[in-house]
Amino acid sequence: MFKDWEKGRAVKDKAVDTLRIIFVATSTILSWLRAWHPYFSNDLPSLIAVIIGGYPIFREAYHALRSKSITMEVAMTIGIASSLLIGEYTTATVIVLFTLTSELIEEMTLEKGRKAIEALTKISPKKALVRRNGEEREVEIDELRVGDIVIVKPGEKIPVDGVVVAGEATVNQAPITGESMPVEKEVGSEVFAGVITQDGVLEVEAGRIGEDTTFGRIVRLVEEAEASKAPVQRFADRFASRFVPLALVAAFTVFLITGSSSSAIAVTVVACPCAIAVAVPLAVIASIGKAARKGIIVKGGVYLEELSRVDTVVLDKTGTLTLGSPRVVGVKGFRDHSEEEIVRLAAIVESHSEHPIARAVASKAKEYGLEVPAHEECQIISGKGVVCRYGDGTVLMGNRELLRGRGVEVPEVFEEYMRAREGRGETPMLIAHDDCACGVLSVADTLREDAVEGLNDLRILGVKRFIMMTGDNPRTAKLIADQVGIEEVMAEMLPEDKVAKVKELVKEGSKVLMVGDGVNDAPALAEANVGVAMGVVGSDIAMEAADVAVMTDNFRNVAEAVRIGRRALEVARQNIYGSLIFNMIGLSLASFGLLSPLMAAVAHVLPDVILFLNSSRIIVE
Repeated sequence: MFKDWEKGRAVKDKAVDTLRIIFVATSTILSWLRAWHPYFSNDLPSLIAVIIGGYPIFREAYHALRSKSITMEVAMTIGIASSLLIGEYTTATVIVLFTLTSELIEEMTLEKGRKAIEALTKISPKKALVRRNGEEREVEIDELRVGDIVIVKPGEKIPVDGVVVAGEATVNQAPITGESMPVEKEVGSEVFAGVITQDGVLEVEAGRIGEDTTFGRIVRLVEEAEASKAPVQRFADRFASRFVPLALVAAFTVFLITGSSSSAIAVTVVACPCAIAVAVPLAVIASIGKAARKGIIVKGGVYLEELSRVDTVVLDKTGTLTLGSPRVVGVKGFRDHSEEEIVRLAAIVESHSEHPIARAVASKAKEYGLEVPAHEECQIISGKGVVCRYGDGTVLMGNRELLRGRGVEVPEVFEEYMRAREGRGETPMLIAHDDCACGVLSVADTLREDAVEGLNDLRILGVKRFIMMTGDNPRTAKLIADQVGIEEVMAEMLPEDKVAKVKELVKEGSKVLMVGDGVNDAPALAEANVGVAMGVVGSDIAMEAADVAVMTDNFRNVAEAVRIGRRALEVARQNIYGSLIFNMIGLSLASFGLLSPLMAAVAHVLPDVILFLNSSRIIVE
């Protein structure tokens, strides 16, 4: 309700501002008519226009002076007052008119940049059809509760994050993930608020509602990003705050040297620090909104700037270059253990786990028709494997370091078999039971179809160095790296090793972009200049861990994020330099008496028009 009231007040304020501009414009026309018709010779209409139209300018100037700061409103107030003192009533009304017009253009420009962000808030439906106590009824979104069964019909938007409990449908996830193709959903599928059903009816059990949904968090993150400032923006803010005092000093100096009050007023009026101040926000807001539409959440202007400077890309392998959905491609039992026994032991270890390898093992156990009992106790050894207690014994599943660290011997026959599997690009995992190695289970991941294209996109953008870091074995890592054209490969790395390497690269002066899954790689993502988490839709940890969150698994969106960052910085710099050049030319012309106060007032509004047009290119490109 508060947001609705704020929106209503904003609309009312805009209407009042528009009426004020119309009134001042009419008075300005009357003031000009005075020059050729004696009926309009009275200066009273101009004075009234200056008072009514200039009220918001004078109010802002008063508050600025009370806070001991000199702003554009202070400079304009001095220009208006000076014009009135020397009898330039028409000039005073023109200054008021174009100052108000300038501020209106700035607001319209910022509003245009925010439209892509505001469009996000309009995606969420206002009502939902729920089944409670066996009855179906329509309720307001605010009345939804976790656990409600929500019924979504064709063409409707899903109002909650949840799991499909009945029905099948094709849904358009573009508002959340940016995917262009619809996705099939069935019982057990996860769905997200804001996506649209295209056919079929779904019954969804609500897991997250309101601001806790993926959609709600996206909107919050984008709004926070809009408020953050990049270093280039802070520079613009500092420059703008010092520009007005310098302009006033210049005006006073011109008056002392030339004795021309008209030139001094023109210098005061033509200065336009507001254009410099909004030069970066216009580019940042437009870029963040554009990225959000593509399913890329950039958490602020500072990360846009970091994206623009990236020269080194560090990549995790699993879930980044590969799909992260491995499958069991080989099972070998040793010491009188059958394949079924090895799969059963592996399934016992991985029971209750949501890791991709656990799902691959569970799928293999199902293929064999095995019943898998639950383990009694389980310990995950980061970067090495899993140790669990089952019955009176212990089951290990992991790499060589895990078994050797537990005092379990790995015979040469195991090593030969594992080297052969690794040579085929597979990841073999040792299985040990009761302190005795008994088998090897091999899994393989699939390279993303868009990985090569995404890396080529980054190369075209000028990224020179690529490093793949993985906890996998060297042979598998090298095989994947060769397929995508990455020369620097670091294998068998623990999470802390990845963090140390990223720190080293940053310390060397590299501008590092780290791409990972946002969960296991969260520490390394945090150490990079900018961390990008891929495929984070539905993942709380991943979305919070990264500086840039790519909602889908499309690797090309990493390059798109870099492209948007570079474009944002390019346009921001164009805006800043353009504003500076325009102001320097205007101040010079006014100082030499080549720009009258009237012309200076007209020129004051031109930078805002130029910035508006330049920044709008980001949105439409």
